[in-house]
This record gives sequence, structure tokens and C-alpha cells, in this order.
Amino acid sequence: MSSSKDFRELGLSDPILEALNGMGFEKPTKVQEKAIPHILNGEDVIVMSKTGSGKTAVFGVSLLQMTDPEKPGPQCLILEPTRELAVQVDNDLKKMASHLPHRTTAVYGQHNMNKEIQALKSPITMVTGTPGRIYDHIQHKNLITKNIRFLVLDEVDRMMDMGFIGQVRRIIRTLPRNRTTLLFSATIPGEIRRLCSAYMNHPVTIEIESKTMTVDTIRQEHYRVRRNEKRTQLNRILLMERPETCMIFCNTRAAVDRVQNFLLRKGYDCRSLHGDIPQAKRMRNIQQFRQKEYNILVATDVAARGIDIDNLSLVVNYDVPEELDGYVHRIGRTGRAGHDGHAISLVTGEDIMTLYEIEEHIGTLIPEAKLPTDQDLAECREESNQWIQSNRIKSRPASGSKARGGEKKSSRKPSPLKPQRPQRSQRPKSHQGASKHESSPQKPARQTGVPSSAGNPSSIHSPYRQGQAHRAKETLPDKKPIENPGQGKTPPPDPDKGSSILRRITGRLFGK
Repeated sequence: MSSSKDFRELGLSDPILEALNGMGFEKPTKVQEKAIPHILNGEDVIVMSKTGSGKTAVFGVSLLQMTDPEKPGPQCLILEPTRELAVQVDNDLKKMASHLPHRTTAVYGQHNMNKEIQALKSPITMVTGTPGRIYDHIQHKNLITKNIRFLVLDEVDRMMDMGFIGQVRRIIRTLPRNRTTLLFSATIPGEIRRLCSAYMNHPVTIEIESKTMTVDTIRQEHYRVRRNEKRTQLNRILLMERPETCMIFCNTRAAVDRVQNFLLRKGYDCRSLHGDIPQAKRMRNIQQFRQKEYNILVATDVAARGIDIDNLSLVVNYDVPEELDGYVHRIGRTGRAGHDGHAISLVTGEDIMTLYEIEEHIGTLIPEAKLPTDQDLAECREESNQWIQSNRIKSRPASGSKARGGEKKSSRKPSPLKPQRPQRSQRPKSHQGASKHESSPQKPARQTGVPSSAGNPSSIHSPYRQGQAHRAKETLPDKKPIENPGQGKTPPPDPDKGSSILRRITGRLFGK
């Protein structure tokens, strides 16, 4: 929700106002309107606000205005829970400082240490980084903290979930006591309150209240689908929605790979993010997505945490998130800075109780939408074809052809699915024990990702469909460093819960 004021009324300087205008910021959000004056007044501030409310600009423009690039630095230290978020915040700071002489840098794990050391030796106003790497630089005296005047603790609830609070405390003890501390968190549990009490000076608390936990500008809906039809229905929904930019979330790395390969075979230019992808490639994929070199990104929660994309038009939950807060974080990537957003969830029969619990958690119902029919697709065929052409593979990523043996060959064909037939006859040349492969109906299904029209129809319900995909989820789970034992897990549904919202949901879905 935007404010009735403008940024000039908040007391910001002309160079910052010019930068904000270039970034497309027209009016401050509620949290920016309330928090920025307190920070400019030199007060410690605690900000409680949900994802997508514009928290980065709160401390970014404030600290740029209050620091002097001519003085020895660094003067500001910003702690972020993830590498991706550290890079994103640093990029935003550079944009906000585009008309100022300030210099900023980011330090984080799996980044070239020598480059970071050289950057820290140069005149730097602001340093953004993850707690582990920041503390490492402090210990080795690469990062001098005696001139730090401002400390920003961003996404503190996530840092606590990831087990970083101990490192945060050690970092704080190396900083001057005469400083301004800013803390940002969606929630303030007991551990964070103790942190505030120990290291903040009479902080002002700013909480942006909302009846729901999700941004009001996000249109949410769900589709009921069969598990073996999820990828097919995903494609049909994309053809109906035709998003300018889209993030698709899966619960496991294996699911990310399957969905990406399916979309590549359809001819879409898309990339992926998960823990098995090297950090340099992940950062490259993120940067190219921001620059709209491609428009479809498939990711797990952990790999995508902290990614901030301007005007992301659609979020798709290919898998319903296993954690209740995970839903909030996912869809919070659209509908930012007052822009309209759209979030879609694909819900199987196994997911329905989790959907109920998410609805209770966020305080609102997620309406069911009707799946696109053949007639619906026919009516928008021209628009769909234009969208398909705009998202065609320009240069197939190396991972796409490497992941599947027939990908490179199929890219030269009019239809990516047609090479699946001749592959049967080619197997004796490339596989030992070819007869074994030819007698198994699971192998073509695993390669194509969709049921083959040339195969046995019974293969749709083969052990691969019912068992192999499930085992893939069990054997290749995402690493979840954000989870504490016993926290963040969705409890098993209680059939006797009997809440009013569950009764309304049940009546809505099954009372027809």
C-alpha cells in the first residue's frame, strides 16, 4: 500500500530523489513513510513488515543520506541471511547511489575472497554480507569496524532460523557502541527480542498491520489437478496467463529438473535454481532473469530465497509448500511496491489439507479457478502463439542439452517431442543390455516427462508415476538450513479441528 506523501516530504536529498525516480518509485510505501523520518533522526528502529513492503529502500535511502563518502569507512554494515539477498541489496544500493559518490560492496560465501579483500581496502561507504563471511573478514582484519556508525540487521527471523544469531552477536560485539542499529523482521520472537534488548538503544518499533499475511495487491487462486497431469496443466495455464515474467516453485531439486526439462522440450527458454547448481551459475541465472534475457525461472525455496525481481507478474506453486510461511515468502515476490501480482497453486488431492492450513495461516481463502479447456485455449490461440514465440529458446542453455541425452538433437526438430520414437531403435548402440530397456515402459516416461502417445497407455500409471517420483522426492530433498528442529514444519492435520474456516472451505469444495 502506497502513501499519500511523496519522497520529497520525507526529507530526502535531490540526488536520492532522482535515483528513486529512475528506479520507478513514485510514492513511498507505508513502512517507508513511517520508518525513514525516525532513521533520519538518528533513532534505533525495529521494523515489522511482511515481504514486499519496500524494506530495502527504508534503510538504503536513509543511510545514503546520513553517511559522508569523504570520511573513512566503511560506515555502514548490513547483514543478510543469504548470498542472493546480499547481492540483491548491494545492487539496489548502487542504484539508489547512482547520483552520489558513495561506493558499496557485497561479501558472501563461495565468492572470490581476494576480490573481496581488494574491494574492502578501497574507499567503501557500505558493506553488505552474510554473517559467516563478514565475521571471517573481521577476524582476518580485512574489514575494519572502528568507523561503523550504522548497523542493519535485515531478515532477522530468517537469520535466526538458519542458526546465524550466534555469529550476529559476535559481529555486534566488534562494533562501536555509539552507533545506530536498524532491525527488520517479519516477526519478533523471544530470541530476537533479547537481541534487541541487548544491542539496541530505546528502539522505535514500527509495525505495519494487515488483516492478512499476504500483500493485498496479490490475486491468489488455486487449480485442482491430478498428480500425473501437473506438467501438462502447468503448460496450459501458462498459455492462458501468458506472464511477462514467471517464477515456478518446486519442493525438491528433482522436481525442479523435471519441470525445467519439460519446459525446455516445449521450446521455452527457462532456467533453474537449486542447491546442486554452482553458485556462479546461480548468480548468472538470477542476473539474466532480472534483465529479462529469459522470462521463466524454476526454483526451490532455499535457492530462490532473497531474490527480488521488479514487477514479477506471476508466481506458480507447482508444489504446494510444505511450510506455511513458505507460501507467504513465495507469493511475496509478486505484487511488490504497489504493483498488482498474481499467484497460482497447483493442488492435488494429497495437498488439500495443507491448502486448508495455509488459508488459516494467512487469514484468507484462496479461490479455486477452473482449468483451461480446449475451447479456452482455442479462443486465445493467436495471443498464445505470440507469447510462445517471445519465450522461445534463443540459445539453449548447456544444462538443457546435457541433462537429457536427446535434448540437443530434438532442438533441431520442429517438435521437441518427436525424437522420442527413434530413440527406441537407437538404444542397442548406446546401452548395454538394450532388451532390458526396451521391455521397460518406465524409461520413455522418465525421458519425456509426459506420457508418450506411442507407448502403452497403462504406462501413465506405471510404478514410475506412482512410486518413482515419490522416491525422488525422498532421496533428493532440498537442504533446508532455515529450519530449526521442531520449528517451521506443518503439523499433521487434526480431523477434529473443527474451526469455522475449515468448515467454510470444506463446504466450498465438496458441497457441490
